[in-house]
Amino acid sequence: MTLSRMELARLFRTPRWAGLAAAYALFGLLGPIVTRYQEALFRNVGGGIRIEAPAPTPSAAITSFVGNASQVGLIVTIFIAAGSLAFDAHPEWSAFLRTRVPVERVLFPKFGINAAASAMCFGLATIVAWVATTMLIDPLPAGAMLGGIGCWTLYLTFVVSVVALAAGMVRGVVGVAGLTVVALLVLPLIGELVPGVKPWLPSTLVGSLVELVDGASLESFARAAITAGCGAALCLAISARLLARREV
Repeated sequence: MTLSRMELARLFRTPRWAGLAAAYALFGLLGPIVTRYQEALFRNVGGGIRIEAPAPTPSAAITSFVGNASQVGLIVTIFIAAGSLAFDAHPEWSAFLRTRVPVERVLFPKFGINAAASAMCFGLATIVAWVATTMLIDPLPAGAMLGGIGCWTLYLTFVVSVVALAAGMVRGVVGVAGLTVVALLVLPLIGELVPGVKPWLPSTLVGSLVELVDGASLESFARAAITAGCGAALCLAISARLLARREV
Protein backbone atom coordinates (compact mmCIF):
# COMPACT_ATOMS: atom_id res chain seq x y z
CA MET A 1 0.00 0.00 0.00
CA THR A 2 1.39 3.43 -0.96
CA LEU A 3 1.50 6.25 1.56
CA SER A 4 -1.20 8.10 -0.38
CA ARG A 5 -3.58 5.16 -0.12
CA MET A 6 -2.67 4.74 3.52
CA GLU A 7 -3.51 8.37 4.20
CA LEU A 8 -6.80 8.07 2.34
CA ALA A 9 -7.66 4.98 4.35
CA ARG A 10 -6.77 6.82 7.55
CA LEU A 11 -9.08 9.67 6.60
CA PHE A 12 -12.09 7.70 5.37
CA ARG A 13 -12.03 4.70 7.69
CA THR A 14 -12.30 6.93 10.73
CA PRO A 15 -14.82 9.65 11.71
CA ARG A 16 -12.35 12.32 10.57
CA TRP A 17 -13.89 12.75 7.11
CA ALA A 18 -17.41 12.98 8.58
CA GLY A 19 -16.32 15.61 11.09
CA LEU A 20 -14.60 17.63 8.39
CA ALA A 21 -17.58 17.46 6.04
CA ALA A 22 -20.10 18.23 8.79
CA ALA A 23 -18.09 21.21 10.04
CA TYR A 24 -18.68 22.94 6.70
CA ALA A 25 -21.91 21.43 5.35
CA LEU A 26 -23.90 22.10 8.52
CA PHE A 27 -23.29 25.83 8.23
CA GLY A 28 -23.85 25.72 4.48
CA LEU A 29 -27.40 24.64 5.27
CA LEU A 30 -28.00 26.64 8.44
CA GLY A 31 -26.72 29.95 7.05
CA PRO A 32 -29.52 30.40 4.48
CA ILE A 33 -32.19 28.91 6.77
CA VAL A 34 -31.40 31.19 9.70
CA THR A 35 -31.11 34.22 7.40
CA ARG A 36 -34.45 33.48 5.77
CA TYR A 37 -36.36 32.81 8.97
CA GLN A 38 -34.45 34.92 11.48
CA GLU A 39 -37.35 37.29 12.09
CA ALA A 40 -39.66 34.41 12.97
CA LEU A 41 -36.96 32.72 15.06
CA PHE A 42 -36.14 35.84 17.07
CA ARG A 43 -39.51 37.59 16.93
CA ASN A 44 -39.95 37.48 20.69
CA VAL A 45 -36.99 36.83 22.94
CA GLY A 46 -38.87 37.45 26.16
CA GLY A 47 -39.04 40.38 28.52
CA GLY A 48 -41.14 42.40 26.10
CA ILE A 49 -38.15 42.88 23.79
CA ARG A 50 -38.96 42.69 20.09
CA ILE A 51 -36.29 42.20 17.44
CA GLU A 52 -36.89 43.32 13.87
CA ALA A 53 -34.48 41.59 11.53
CA PRO A 54 -33.50 43.09 8.17
CA ALA A 55 -34.95 41.60 5.02
CA PRO A 56 -33.10 38.41 4.07
CA THR A 57 -30.68 38.73 1.16
CA PRO A 58 -28.45 36.23 -0.64
CA SER A 59 -25.39 38.16 0.53
CA ALA A 60 -26.49 37.89 4.18
CA ALA A 61 -26.97 34.13 3.83
CA ILE A 62 -23.49 33.64 2.37
CA THR A 63 -22.00 35.96 4.98
CA SER A 64 -23.52 33.79 7.71
CA PHE A 65 -22.13 30.64 6.11
CA VAL A 66 -18.63 32.03 5.60
CA GLY A 67 -18.53 33.50 9.10
CA ASN A 68 -19.05 30.08 10.66
CA ALA A 69 -16.91 28.22 8.12
CA SER A 70 -13.99 30.55 8.76
CA GLN A 71 -14.18 29.79 12.48
CA VAL A 72 -15.48 26.32 13.29
CA GLY A 73 -14.64 24.83 9.90
CA LEU A 74 -11.06 26.08 9.95
CA ILE A 75 -10.47 24.85 13.50
CA VAL A 76 -11.63 21.36 12.52
CA THR A 77 -9.49 21.48 9.38
CA ILE A 78 -6.41 22.48 11.39
CA PHE A 79 -6.81 19.77 14.02
CA ILE A 80 -7.47 17.00 11.49
CA ALA A 81 -4.47 18.08 9.40
CA ALA A 82 -2.34 18.37 12.55
CA GLY A 83 -3.27 14.83 13.55
CA SER A 84 -1.90 13.62 10.24
CA LEU A 85 1.11 15.87 9.68
CA ALA A 86 2.42 15.72 13.24
CA PHE A 87 3.53 12.13 12.72
CA ASP A 88 6.61 12.71 14.87
CA ALA A 89 4.26 12.91 17.86
CA HIS A 90 4.25 9.08 17.75
CA PRO A 91 7.92 7.96 17.92
CA GLU A 92 7.32 4.33 16.89
CA TRP A 93 5.23 5.28 13.86
CA SER A 94 7.64 8.07 12.95
CA ALA A 95 10.63 5.71 13.09
CA PHE A 96 8.77 3.17 10.95
CA LEU A 97 8.07 5.75 8.24
CA ARG A 98 11.43 7.50 8.32
CA THR A 99 13.47 4.31 8.00
CA ARG A 100 11.63 3.26 4.84
CA VAL A 101 11.14 6.40 2.72
CA PRO A 102 12.53 9.96 2.58
CA VAL A 103 10.60 12.41 4.72
CA GLU A 104 9.30 14.23 1.63
CA ARG A 105 7.44 11.09 0.56
CA VAL A 106 5.71 11.11 3.93
CA LEU A 107 5.01 14.83 4.05
CA PHE A 108 3.67 15.52 0.56
CA PRO A 109 0.91 12.85 0.43
CA LYS A 110 -0.30 13.85 3.88
CA PHE A 111 -0.36 17.51 2.87
CA GLY A 112 -2.02 16.87 -0.49
CA ILE A 113 -4.79 14.62 0.81
CA ASN A 114 -5.64 16.87 3.75
CA ALA A 115 -5.67 19.98 1.56
CA ALA A 116 -7.82 18.28 -1.08
CA ALA A 117 -10.25 16.88 1.48
CA SER A 118 -10.67 20.29 3.13
CA ALA A 119 -11.23 22.03 -0.21
CA MET A 120 -13.74 19.41 -1.33
CA CYS A 121 -15.71 19.66 1.91
CA PHE A 122 -15.80 23.45 1.68
CA GLY A 123 -16.80 23.27 -1.99
CA LEU A 124 -19.68 20.88 -1.26
CA ALA A 125 -20.82 23.04 1.66
CA THR A 126 -20.78 26.10 -0.59
CA ILE A 127 -22.96 24.29 -3.11
CA VAL A 128 -25.37 23.41 -0.29
CA ALA A 129 -25.47 27.08 0.75
CA TRP A 130 -25.89 28.11 -2.89
CA VAL A 131 -28.84 25.79 -3.50
CA ALA A 132 -30.50 26.61 -0.15
CA THR A 133 -30.12 30.36 -0.69
CA THR A 134 -31.55 30.11 -4.20
CA MET A 135 -34.56 28.12 -2.97
CA LEU A 136 -35.27 30.18 0.16
CA ILE A 137 -34.24 33.72 -0.80
CA ASP A 138 -32.93 34.59 -4.28
CA PRO A 139 -30.50 33.22 -6.86
CA LEU A 140 -26.77 33.82 -6.53
CA PRO A 141 -24.37 34.68 -9.37
CA ALA A 142 -22.72 31.48 -10.55
CA GLY A 143 -19.43 33.18 -11.45
CA ALA A 144 -19.10 34.69 -7.99
CA MET A 145 -19.81 31.39 -6.25
CA LEU A 146 -17.36 29.42 -8.37
CA GLY A 147 -14.72 32.12 -8.01
CA GLY A 148 -15.21 32.10 -4.24
CA ILE A 149 -14.77 28.33 -4.12
CA GLY A 150 -11.53 28.70 -6.07
CA CYS A 151 -10.22 31.39 -3.71
CA TRP A 152 -11.10 29.30 -0.66
CA THR A 153 -9.41 26.27 -2.18
CA LEU A 154 -6.18 28.27 -2.37
CA TYR A 155 -6.65 29.54 1.17
CA LEU A 156 -7.26 26.07 2.61
CA THR A 157 -4.20 24.79 0.76
CA PHE A 158 -2.21 27.56 2.43
CA VAL A 159 -3.72 26.71 5.83
CA VAL A 160 -2.70 23.05 5.57
CA SER A 161 0.79 24.10 4.48
CA VAL A 162 1.06 26.22 7.64
CA VAL A 163 0.08 23.12 9.62
CA ALA A 164 2.90 21.28 7.86
CA LEU A 165 5.34 24.06 8.74
CA ALA A 166 4.22 23.97 12.37
CA ALA A 167 4.73 20.19 12.37
CA GLY A 168 8.34 20.81 11.43
CA MET A 169 8.74 23.16 14.39
CA VAL A 170 6.97 21.26 17.19
CA ARG A 171 6.02 17.62 17.68
CA GLY A 172 2.68 17.40 19.48
CA VAL A 173 -0.68 17.57 17.69
CA VAL A 174 -2.05 20.23 20.06
CA GLY A 175 1.14 22.27 19.75
CA VAL A 176 1.02 22.09 15.95
CA ALA A 177 -2.65 23.11 15.88
CA GLY A 178 -2.10 25.92 18.39
CA LEU A 179 0.89 27.33 16.52
CA THR A 180 -1.10 27.25 13.27
CA VAL A 181 -4.06 29.07 14.82
CA VAL A 182 -1.79 31.79 16.19
CA ALA A 183 -0.10 32.23 12.80
CA LEU A 184 -3.43 32.51 11.01
CA LEU A 185 -4.71 35.03 13.55
CA VAL A 186 -1.62 37.20 13.16
CA LEU A 187 -2.03 37.56 9.38
CA PRO A 188 -5.23 39.68 9.40
CA LEU A 189 -3.81 41.76 12.25
CA ILE A 190 -0.85 42.60 10.04
CA GLY A 191 -3.31 43.68 7.37
CA GLU A 192 -5.02 46.04 9.80
CA LEU A 193 -1.74 47.51 11.04
CA VAL A 194 -0.20 47.83 7.56
CA PRO A 195 -3.11 48.43 5.14
CA GLY A 196 -0.77 48.47 2.15
CA VAL A 197 0.00 44.76 2.46
CA LYS A 198 -3.59 43.64 3.08
CA PRO A 199 -4.37 42.84 -0.60
CA TRP A 200 -1.33 40.50 -0.62
CA LEU A 201 -2.21 38.53 2.51
CA PRO A 202 -3.72 35.02 2.10
CA SER A 203 -6.24 35.89 4.84
CA THR A 204 -7.86 38.30 2.36
CA LEU A 205 -9.20 35.24 0.54
CA VAL A 206 -11.46 34.43 3.51
CA GLY A 207 -13.83 37.23 2.55
CA SER A 208 -13.65 36.56 -1.18
CA LEU A 209 -16.92 34.61 -1.45
CA VAL A 210 -18.98 37.36 0.21
CA GLU A 211 -17.26 40.16 -1.67
CA LEU A 212 -17.67 38.43 -5.02
CA VAL A 213 -21.38 37.94 -4.35
CA ASP A 214 -21.57 41.67 -3.54
CA GLY A 215 -20.04 42.51 -6.91
CA ALA A 216 -16.29 42.55 -6.40
CA SER A 217 -14.10 41.38 -9.26
CA LEU A 218 -12.10 38.17 -9.09
CA GLU A 219 -9.00 40.10 -10.15
CA SER A 220 -9.06 41.98 -6.83
CA PHE A 221 -7.98 38.74 -5.12
CA ALA A 222 -5.20 37.89 -7.56
CA ARG A 223 -2.42 39.23 -5.31
CA ALA A 224 -3.67 37.29 -2.28
CA ALA A 225 -3.97 34.16 -4.43
CA ILE A 226 -0.36 34.51 -5.62
CA THR A 227 0.85 34.95 -2.04
CA ALA A 228 -1.17 31.95 -0.87
CA GLY A 229 0.26 29.72 -3.60
CA CYS A 230 3.84 30.85 -3.12
CA GLY A 231 3.45 30.78 0.66
CA ALA A 232 2.18 27.20 0.57
CA ALA A 233 5.15 26.09 -1.52
CA LEU A 234 7.59 27.88 0.81
CA CYS A 235 5.98 26.41 3.95
CA LEU A 236 6.23 22.91 2.50
CA ALA A 237 9.86 23.37 1.50
CA ILE A 238 10.82 24.64 4.95
CA SER A 239 8.78 21.92 6.65
CA ALA A 240 10.50 19.19 4.63
CA ARG A 241 13.91 20.59 5.59
CA LEU A 242 13.03 20.87 9.28
CA LEU A 243 11.56 17.37 9.41
CA ALA A 244 14.57 15.89 7.60
CA ARG A 245 16.95 17.44 10.14
CA ARG A 246 14.94 16.43 13.20
CA GLU A 247 16.19 13.61 15.36
CA VAL A 248 13.55 10.98 16.06
